[in-house]
Amino acid sequence: MKLYLHRYPREIKMARRQMMTSLYALMLATLLQLFELQRVRGESRVDYRYEDYREENDRMVVQTHAAYFESEVRPNIGLHGELVYDALSGATPNGGLPVAGNRGWLTEIEPDQRKAGNVAAAIRWGANTTTPQFAYSLENDYESFGFSLNHTIDFNEKNTTLALGAAGTHDNIFAATLSNEEIKDSADFLVGITQLLGPRTVLTANLTYGLANGYLDDPYKGVHIPFVPEPPAPPDPFYRTFSESRPDHREKQIGFVSLTHFITPLSGSAEMSYRLYHDSYGILSHTVSLNWYQKIGKHVVVSPMFRFMNQTGADFYMTELPGDPAGVPPYYAPLPEHYSSDYRLAPMQSFTYGLSVTVKIKDRVSLDLAYKRYEMYGTDNVTSPLLFPKANVFSAGFRLWF
Repeated sequence: MKLYLHRYPREIKMARRQMMTSLYALMLATLLQLFELQRVRGESRVDYRYEDYREENDRMVVQTHAAYFESEVRPNIGLHGELVYDALSGATPNGGLPVAGNRGWLTEIEPDQRKAGNVAAAIRWGANTTTPQFAYSLENDYESFGFSLNHTIDFNEKNTTLALGAAGTHDNIFAATLSNEEIKDSADFLVGITQLLGPRTVLTANLTYGLANGYLDDPYKGVHIPFVPEPPAPPDPFYRTFSESRPDHREKQIGFVSLTHFITPLSGSAEMSYRLYHDSYGILSHTVSLNWYQKIGKHVVVSPMFRFMNQTGADFYMTELPGDPAGVPPYYAPLPEHYSSDYRLAPMQSFTYGLSVTVKIKDRVSLDLAYKRYEMYGTDNVTSPLLFPKANVFSAGFRLWF
């Protein structure tokens, strides 16, 4: 596993990209094995993928165009990179208390675009491969610079691979809701191992430690305060909703293990993974993923998948701030140091399930079609179910070797 540097649109891409990037390499290896495509050095590859993420009830819509390239420029140097364009629109919860039939707790966002890219060079020397990478991302209100360095070492006749990685990002946040431009810096460190357990079984395990400092709030999220009289008392709506306040430092620890096994009699491959996540916000999550890759004939691979995630809430998560029931100015009780009603920090569960189909058109061309269903549910019996999104995700793309 490598450290990848991207910043995807705020509340949509975080869940789905987290699922995709950690398993991408093993998935591709599985497809190559199923199609018996033995590629040689010097060949190049280009991928294109279109994805449409659409939440129910006219909430968020994200349309993504992504192009990936990979090329051997010299026998010991490979270049790869990616260009991504996202179009984001819709409505997002703003911190108000949800009311069925009323969209006042949602904020219609201005259409936003994200243009991002990364480029990396894999330099092989003996049993070692060193891969520096640079990434850049720009949105209407966010700019991100990222650097990473990944290193792998092959042992045991290439049956064992040790992976080491470090990544850093510097983000500039200039949302219209902020009086001044804010910054955020983050760093991640990874150590992992990939072990070939047999000719058809691969085990991958890694540990990641990350930290972030600076502005970690979401500038578009607030927290509701009850018992505030309707306007004109008080006339300033700020008294009704406070901008959230998260700690300016966050640490995270992630453990990941994946087992992939090719079953010859079935012409299929099973992949199982588990991810343990903990951070200084007090969030603890468990994620289990199951994928099956079934070869049908010589040209088709059908891949059903299922993913389940369960997390506890952040220590400072609350659905509303304590108010003053007497209605005496300033209408709110003393504020806690940190607070947020962002549903992504709530105790919750999410389910992702779907089906993808890969069709080999020719020896060097394949097409991909996929559908995924994403559902999120709160588990604290306090947070309104209306906050948690449900979405349909459609994607299509192709892969070309030359």
